[in-house]
Amino acid sequence: MNIQAISQAEFNKIEGVRHIIVHDCSHQFAILDLGEQLEHYGLSWRSSHIIQPVTTLSKDGRTLWVGVDQRLAAIDLQDGHICLSISLHTPLFQILALDDSIVVLTELDVLLFNNSDRSIRCLEGLPEIAADMTVNRSDLVIRLIDENRLILNLDTLELKEQSPVYS
Repeated sequence: MNIQAISQAEFNKIEGVRHIIVHDCSHQFAILDLGEQLEHYGLSWRSSHIIQPVTTLSKDGRTLWVGVDQRLAAIDLQDGHICLSISLHTPLFQILALDDSIVVLTELDVLLFNNSDRSIRCLEGLPEIAADMTVNRSDLVIRLIDENRLILNLDTLELKEQSPVYS
């Protein structure tokens, strides 16, 4: 799997059904090459060249998750079908593969998708802009830019603020 920048003219030559991520007024264009069997897909986004697509393979190896700017898509690697393509409210930051799910962190939301059918299991708004996320046992730890942390329990889907630690 390889992502390579291309021109708008090259992007326009890609068959429309193979455009997995398309933004209006796009400034950046890329091709996602999935090899000889699945071939390639086109991506376009409006952000600067600093913002680049993020890809994550599900733990079971069946789905490739691709996101950039305010778009997210999932490709079934068995047959090449685009099984999910959605707009996000805010820019995508991170995609994390867990054993039975995929976690997507955007600027102001966290989304949890089931691996089995790629359905949304949980969507939570964040009170502040996210910085990053990590997993600690059955908890998803979301660090915010103000250094506060939120904990999403992956079993109960309960989101709570972590008490700050002062030294």
